[in-house]
Amino acid sequence: MPKVKVNDRTVEVPPGTSAMDAIFHAGYDVPLFCAERHLSPTGSCRMCLVRAGAPRKGPDGEWITDESGEVKIFWFPKLMASCTLAVSEGMVIDTLSDEVRHAQSGMVELTLANHPLDCPTCDKGGACDLQDRAYEYGLDEKFYTGPEGEPVYTRYAFTKRHVDKHHPLSEFIILDRERCIHCKRCVRYFEEIPGDQVLDFIERAVHTFIGTADEGLPSNFSGNITDICPVGALLDRVARFRGRNWEFEQTPSVSTDDASGQFIWIDARSGRIERIRARENPELNDIWISDAARFGHEWADTDRITRPMVRKGGSLEPATWEEALAAMRQGLEGVDRKRVGVVLPGDATLEEGLAAAELAKQLESGFLDFEGRTAVPASNFPAASFASVLEADYLLVVGDPTEELPIAHVWIHKRLRGVPMPPRFNHGTPIADLAIREHTPPDPRLLGAFAPHPTRVMEWAEAKGVFEPGHAVALLAAFEAALAGREPTEVPGVDPAAVGRAAERWLAAEKRVLFLGAEVLMDPEAAKLAEKIAKSQGAGVFAMTPAANARGLEAMGVWPTGGHEGPRAAFIAAEAPPQKLLEMTEFRVFHAARMSDVLRRYADVVLPAKTPYEKRGTLLNVESRLVGLEPAHVDAGEAEGLTQALGLFADALGVQAPVRFVHQARRRFQERYRIDLDKLEPYGTLWRPRVSLAPRPAPMEGNLYLRPSMWKARHRLGAVVQRALGALELAAHPETALAEGLDEGATLEVETPQGALRARLVFDPELPKGWFFLPAGTPAARLPFRALVPQGGETS
Repeated sequence: MPKVKVNDRTVEVPPGTSAMDAIFHAGYDVPLFCAERHLSPTGSCRMCLVRAGAPRKGPDGEWITDESGEVKIFWFPKLMASCTLAVSEGMVIDTLSDEVRHAQSGMVELTLANHPLDCPTCDKGGACDLQDRAYEYGLDEKFYTGPEGEPVYTRYAFTKRHVDKHHPLSEFIILDRERCIHCKRCVRYFEEIPGDQVLDFIERAVHTFIGTADEGLPSNFSGNITDICPVGALLDRVARFRGRNWEFEQTPSVSTDDASGQFIWIDARSGRIERIRARENPELNDIWISDAARFGHEWADTDRITRPMVRKGGSLEPATWEEALAAMRQGLEGVDRKRVGVVLPGDATLEEGLAAAELAKQLESGFLDFEGRTAVPASNFPAASFASVLEADYLLVVGDPTEELPIAHVWIHKRLRGVPMPPRFNHGTPIADLAIREHTPPDPRLLGAFAPHPTRVMEWAEAKGVFEPGHAVALLAAFEAALAGREPTEVPGVDPAAVGRAAERWLAAEKRVLFLGAEVLMDPEAAKLAEKIAKSQGAGVFAMTPAANARGLEAMGVWPTGGHEGPRAAFIAAEAPPQKLLEMTEFRVFHAARMSDVLRRYADVVLPAKTPYEKRGTLLNVESRLVGLEPAHVDAGEAEGLTQALGLFADALGVQAPVRFVHQARRRFQERYRIDLDKLEPYGTLWRPRVSLAPRPAPMEGNLYLRPSMWKARHRLGAVVQRALGALELAAHPETALAEGLDEGATLEVETPQGALRARLVFDPELPKGWFFLPAGTPAARLPFRALVPQGGETS
């Protein structure tokens, strides 16, 4: 490895390392604004100027020496931007000379020339790179003095430039153009990380500004620009003016908004969640999170239940815990324990799943389930890691990772652009990685993408197709036939040549990764084919389940085995329990964090629940990685965790709950699996449990497809998210709608077994004919996460 001398220290760094990372690796500092981990270096801000030189070899191949016989250093004629300068053997870098310090001080002064004095009211105050660099590298009396040698602390004798200060880029992001220092981080981010061409520089010279070609920022990852903006130019509108950075109580935790388990910071103030930020995990989400994880937290403060409630005289009334226990004992009296059901939320923790499974075992009940469960266990598939995506020779997607597993979208795009896994330095991930090139297009030969509707990743794929809903098994059968050298069978809506090309690329690859969406996981026959293909070819699989902790709950044994008769009573912690369960049970105890129409109509007793932001627990994510949740500093009233609520439910049944607290569940887990959940690795611990569960398919029919969406029903309760998503839209191919006598823009009522939904009809000629498409997770549609409406549903 090249040896580089930084000031008085010599370090060895990998070939191709930037001078900036060599400086940090040596333990020195250099100011920067435009350089950012995971983005291409561009040298836009010129803050990182250093004096650099390197030796040269003569015609004889030996190093050229000076008069004293020492290797001669040939200095660059001008100061160099260290973020775009690659190191070489024997390079010397100077960051401490007066020449360098004067240049850096001058760049700070120029950057501040038109920057507004908003620090006292700026949300970035206290966490602003410009504030820090102005303090560390700003005006120095050593370089700036008056006529008589007196120190000069400012040379501003002109009026600052004034431009648009409060420009909304979208419902989530607001831009202050006066504060923007044109570092281009946000522009490069959209192009290089999610691959969305939505933001760019407009105009030239002093008139340059950041803007969009169209209204809004059509991306599922727009909020990350607020984290990487070095100043207060780009702000989160959900958290704007909610508090100063030093006032927030910061809690490291994990998002439960999808199955990836993205690492997050929860910032709370005065007992309320005010902001969610990305937390670094280079093995999972780098420094990025989805907009649903970032902006979808407002529901936790909406219609919050802070104390128990008991049904009296036809309505729910506040009660004490003692009164709630008495009501449960009365309602459960005489109920056969074997006919007691338990339904958990899809983001229930491992500890909660273990407590529920132990209780169900003690009750000898087979009615144990969780929300968002697929027909086929995710545990049936060999889990792939996100790091393996970067090493894969071919990626095959059957589903919509942009919506079903958003962070997978980022890893797929990174692989198609050829970005390798970065090296690690003393300061962590490279800040200026020269292996990342600007304007590198994705390679379509590495990706095959198929789904029942157009998806974002299809735009990058060579082999792609939109098949009719319910025909995933036909697609996988055709793919299997092509792998065996036979002609691909017919798949409605898909060109057989596309299937053949995908199979050809798959066979030629040495390392393969398969992404499976809910369309496959809800079809046992299709899932069996996918499992066969993956295992025969040694491919890793991302089973993109709707439930955040599907693998974890399956590992704990949370899975329905059924019984001869249905349950008579139920403990329900799911937000949208099955309608059939609500109708067949006679007594229902809900464990819920917020009030809803379901509770008002069906609940007999309501126990206040903690939200995922307030829990301590563990998830097993889509990679089969154990990641830990920590409770934020939130005022939750009398809310209790699920393990405690299950213990109280057991008391009402007259049995002793095997597990009542999180620490008890963790102790049992450690005894059983030899893993201490209190001592996980910093970026999570991989765990591959052996699980054997039988598929539990649900009969479906109808012509309404629930299109995957990262926005869940609870997210839509937030005011900002509501404005951003707008009115509910029902999409259809024009021929499908016109055949039913429906015009574009018409407001329709979608009849479901749980009531009517109002939606605006939009035409999309790329959708399969004969189907209507509605986003999954709509506020009132408590439908299973599956393609078709259950029997009895219809579109009118």
